[in-house]
Amino acid sequence: MNLRELLQDFAPGPVPSVAVSGLACHSKQVRTGEVFVAVRGASQDGHAFIEEAVGRGAAAIVAERAPARALPCPLVTVSDTKRLLPAIAARWFGEPAQRLRVVGVTGTCGKTTTVYLLRAILQEAGRPAGLLGTVAYEIGARRLPSGNTTPGAMDLQRFLSQMVRQGLGWCVMEVSSHALDQGRIDGLQFDAAVFTCLGSDHLDYHQTLERYAEAKRRIFSYVKAGGYAVVNGDDAYGRILLEDLRSAWRDGSAGPVGASAERVLSYGVDPSAAIGIEQAACTWAGTELVLRTPWGLLAVRSPLLGRHNAMNVAAACGTALALGVSRDTVQRAIAAFPQVPGRLERIHNDAGIHAVVDFAHTADSLRLVLLTLRELVRGRVIVVFGCGGDRDRSKRPAMGRVASLLADHVVLTSDNPRSEDPTAIIEQIRSGLVSGFTRCQVVVDREHAILTALALARPEDAVLVAGKGHEAQQIFERVTVPFSDRSVIERFFARTTGAVSV
Repeated sequence: MNLRELLQDFAPGPVPSVAVSGLACHSKQVRTGEVFVAVRGASQDGHAFIEEAVGRGAAAIVAERAPARALPCPLVTVSDTKRLLPAIAARWFGEPAQRLRVVGVTGTCGKTTTVYLLRAILQEAGRPAGLLGTVAYEIGARRLPSGNTTPGAMDLQRFLSQMVRQGLGWCVMEVSSHALDQGRIDGLQFDAAVFTCLGSDHLDYHQTLERYAEAKRRIFSYVKAGGYAVVNGDDAYGRILLEDLRSAWRDGSAGPVGASAERVLSYGVDPSAAIGIEQAACTWAGTELVLRTPWGLLAVRSPLLGRHNAMNVAAACGTALALGVSRDTVQRAIAAFPQVPGRLERIHNDAGIHAVVDFAHTADSLRLVLLTLRELVRGRVIVVFGCGGDRDRSKRPAMGRVASLLADHVVLTSDNPRSEDPTAIIEQIRSGLVSGFTRCQVVVDREHAILTALALARPEDAVLVAGKGHEAQQIFERVTVPFSDRSVIERFFARTTGAVSV
């Protein structure tokens, strides 16, 4: 492609005609003949690496300002490279989103499970779909490790183009508040956008809950003409969203072309919900639901545990029905869908202990998982968790309080400490324990903490290892090491009972 073609209508002035062989926004990834786009990030500014990009063979530079020294290659200046990058990445990869139907899911909790459920339903309906989310990026038979919940603008367009080449017609994706705030998904149009809930998270980035909520609601500005907004009506912020969206879509002041309030669908146990949970029965075998929908009653069985997963099932089913999937297809897909990696994932064993791994890393998500276990478990509930370093500190005492209110025994440990002292993080969690709660141990080493909790457990007890879920590594200040909560549990039961069934 020619640089002039790539930047046509995007650059304020004339653009030289230079052949370019690729596009990069990280200087260390630049290859000879590529365009380097200097982007200001949260921690680093790409403008500081322009000379490195040139040294690696960049054919042209796109930046917001000229460097101090003249460059041996063309420089094109624009006002905002961060906002430009999604547009030129889409152009470079051939506008793949225009050949896909896309569903986006945002919210503090429930994104991953809802996305997996939706993809399973679409696949059952004969609509092959790619998936982008926290656990992995799945493109046909390819499964790639996830770097971010929502890929960066360059990777996002690359993955979408790969989906098109694989013959996939749909993409189901988790959309993080960071991605919405940074404009990573600019240019996409959703056939449906789903909001699951709003809790307290990522305040290290957004600073306030109001700014975090505002980032989340932006997902609905990406809904295409004729698309749907699907919102948790049981959530306090969800109710605000529903009122605002219905008002805006009704009078045409906002929303997609031809929007109507009828395409704003609520879900939940509230009697007014468009996708209402009429009945819900939760056991160790899974969850049985009866949903009231605009397309008739729908009875579904899911192997997923917990009442919070009843909400995720309702969101996925309602969205799929709105997109034209039949009720029979939805029922089959939900019944056949296995557990999501790291989301209330059970590690079966011969010891009679309910060992569970979950990604819960906020007070709200930890509360939901512990409530599920309290409902199902005959014995005690033992929880192991920590909090990530260099992240939202306000949730640490809140998670401690939830654990001490709902668990019988708490083992506090390290999560991904990054640059922080794990002992200091644990002390902040301990500060939130309810007064008089004494059944708490501190075991800083995460593997030893998990083993400690398992050794405490008796048949019919539950051991919840929370915080890291599917993750296969632990992040310290200077090193990232392989680590899996699930593997630690499996090794324990292999040694103590001689067998672990999966």
